[in-house]
Amino acid sequence: MTTNDASVNKNLMTKEQFLALLQDLQLPDQALAVRARARWNNLSKPLASFGQLELMHQRLAAIAGSSDPEIKPRAVFVFGADNGIEKSRINPAPNLVAPLLRSIAANTAIINILGRQNETTVIPVNLGVRDLSDEDGIVHIVINPEGTENFAQTEAMNEAEMMLAIQLGYELALRAIQSGYKLLIAGEAGSANTASATAVLAALEETDAASICSREPGLSDDMFLRKQEIIAAAVKKHDVEAGDPLQAVHTFGGFDLAAMMGFYAAAALNKVPIILDGLISQVAAVVLHKLQPNISHYLFAAHKTSEPGCELALRSLGLTSILDLDIFHGEGSGAVIALPLMDSAIEIYRESALLDDGVDFIN
Repeated sequence: MTTNDASVNKNLMTKEQFLALLQDLQLPDQALAVRARARWNNLSKPLASFGQLELMHQRLAAIAGSSDPEIKPRAVFVFGADNGIEKSRINPAPNLVAPLLRSIAANTAIINILGRQNETTVIPVNLGVRDLSDEDGIVHIVINPEGTENFAQTEAMNEAEMMLAIQLGYELALRAIQSGYKLLIAGEAGSANTASATAVLAALEETDAASICSREPGLSDDMFLRKQEIIAAAVKKHDVEAGDPLQAVHTFGGFDLAAMMGFYAAAALNKVPIILDGLISQVAAVVLHKLQPNISHYLFAAHKTSEPGCELALRSLGLTSILDLDIFHGEGSGAVIALPLMDSAIEIYRESALLDDGVDFIN
């Protein structure tokens, strides 16, 4: 896969087609999890002594349809998008999305460091970032160069824009899988995207938006209260039905969140495991889970961030985080940090001596 490739399928996926695709998603093959568990139980160690690592590996086996799953090569796509709610001045911090994507393209961002350390390809994507045009090293598939609209005033995007974002994410994942990637991560570089994700989550879970608002470092009490009031008022104003997840997305969501939905759907449908990062990626997964509960069987939650919405999102997905380090950096960084634990589980499974040398469940 190369960057600066903006070619996409010109036939826009409809909402009905996307929902039909999701209905085809089957559960992973539990027979392979059982087979992997049998080998774990025959390794030269106390029974179940690697706890969650063993269960993680067994889930990977079920997804891959092999008791010896591969998670290399792997990639993290960093979806860049400006969210219109920033125009309500909910955060005094400057918009640094364009410089961040340029830094990723130059291999100098934190996600690049983590990617090199953990053998993970990093691919930056421009879905709609101001002051970013045709810079090399970035996949430019722009839905709207100004990003989304301000959902405090109107819907963030129309249905066609949402479906285009979903389709772009879907096709990027398909290309990655066709290129041989065995595990996928979606990161984000967005302005005010935690506000967008919070509003989507509040609408879907019918909870008070103010209670799950993220408070960025340096945000004063007055600014934080303003943020809570603006998001809560917008959720009340639009009055999205909890039973219509896609309406919540095009009313409040960002292009990054919508693209992640398509990205995760394509991965799951092709039996490729997905590691979730922080709040935005988790909320994208919650939307899919509302549409197709089987999706959660293909998801691994890398970490629980310090953002209050994360606990609600993970509970909705029925997932337990691998790490709990109060990371909220974004870019997919927390997900990449969790990869060595998966690698360790796979290598222990493959290389440990067996209690019974006459049994080998790999072959």
